[in-house]
Amino acid sequence: MICTVVDIRGDYAYVKYEDSGVVSEVAIALLPFGVDVGDRLKFEDYEFTSI
Repeated sequence: MICTVVDIRGDYAYVKYEDSGVVSEVAIALLPFGVDVGDRLKFEDYEFTSI
């Protein structure tokens, strides 16, 4: 699934999934290093990677 980081607050990022429009809270430690608002990510096999 493809998602976009829409906000970062402390230790959590809020990602919006493109297919459903759902916004989820994700621990920043689970995201690639240096992720920032507006970055697009791919969630596959329980892992986030930058695209």
